[in-house]
Amino acid sequence: MSLRIGPVDGAEDLESLRARLDAVDADLLDAVRERLEICLRIGEYKRVNGVAMMQPHRIAAVQGRAARYAEEHGIEPAFLRGLYDTIIAETCRLEDEWIASGGTGTGTGTDAGAGQRRAS
Repeated sequence: MSLRIGPVDGAEDLESLRARLDAVDADLLDAVRERLEICLRIGEYKRVNGVAMMQPHRIAAVQGRAARYAEEHGIEPAFLRGLYDTIIAETCRLEDEWIASGGTGTGTGTDAGAGQRRAS
């Protein structure tokens, strides 16, 4: 399978296509924020339960899922690998800071407690 766009609809002008793209971008950014919040919750679980922050098997599973997705959807695998490398590096940084701070989130640059307040 590969990326498909289909025929360009005459009713779609550049501005409407850009508006759709902006909406997708907003969803993407919200998904990244949500992912980071979930990772902080995982960091808290690891901190409380003495689980090592680095979990190489989990990273391999996430990267493998992204590689399969790339193959199934005609996306360059190196692109998704780089994207996930960046996302994983940030989540590891946040988890590491969360654990090192004793769960206060000091210095993370995020409102680490926001996800926890919302979820409780």
